[in-house]
Amino acid sequence: MTLLSETSCPWPVDAESCGLADLDPDAPLFIASVATASSIMTRLSAYTVGMCEVEIRPLNLCRECRTWCCGGADAIYLTGPFSIPVWDVSRVRLGADEYPETSWRYDRDSRMLYRVPPDVWPFKDEKWSDAGEGEAFVVDAEVGTPPDAWALDVAARLVKELYLSCTGAKCRLPSNVTTVTAQGITVRLRDDEVNTFIPELGAWMASVNPHNARLPGAVFSPDLAAARRGALRSPGTCCA
Repeated sequence: MTLLSETSCPWPVDAESCGLADLDPDAPLFIASVATASSIMTRLSAYTVGMCEVEIRPLNLCRECRTWCCGGADAIYLTGPFSIPVWDVSRVRLGADEYPETSWRYDRDSRMLYRVPPDVWPFKDEKWSDAGEGEAFVVDAEVGTPPDAWALDVAARLVKELYLSCTGAKCRLPSNVTTVTAQGITVRLRDDEVNTFIPELGAWMASVNPHNARLPGAVFSPDLAAARRGALRSPGTCCA
């Protein structure tokens, strides 16, 4: 499963919404500012707001029987990194072969990936194979929740402040939060510092993550096979 720290998850923020209408939207500094602001706000929301594209490998290494509570043979329960909910599925692959979109359906409410009967999903994943190779079972999905109008407005304000601070212009951030190097822009800013200097961001965080959680909450049931594996088997242990 791809970790979010390895994935770029920029929010849909443009230069005009940031009050920088004359700026080239393809300018490297602006793109870096959007990426940094998106990362900050996604973290502040405990990874519950913001969309990321990830590869999910939901099946176990070993063949197992999936009971009705887990969807049976024609459905698989999907969850993203850190138990982030899956918003949508773009494609499903087995090795180099891609399942036709007419042969499956993802239900966001139940988080189930359904196979159109009478076909069924594989019962195991060839974990030693990379995505697109061998018998690797891979689900390409978007995880998280799309930012609403309030979140996008706050993100635009943060992008503007980060951009201005990197150019040396007057902004609400202290002068020591950025470092300019020969290779590009490195933004060094703790999340709690951002909240201090941009009150709008602090208010938004208090609404979406009032308890300052680091990761989204998750509930595990002993009725689910994945939970039983984690509780009863040590890492690397395979089923009989």
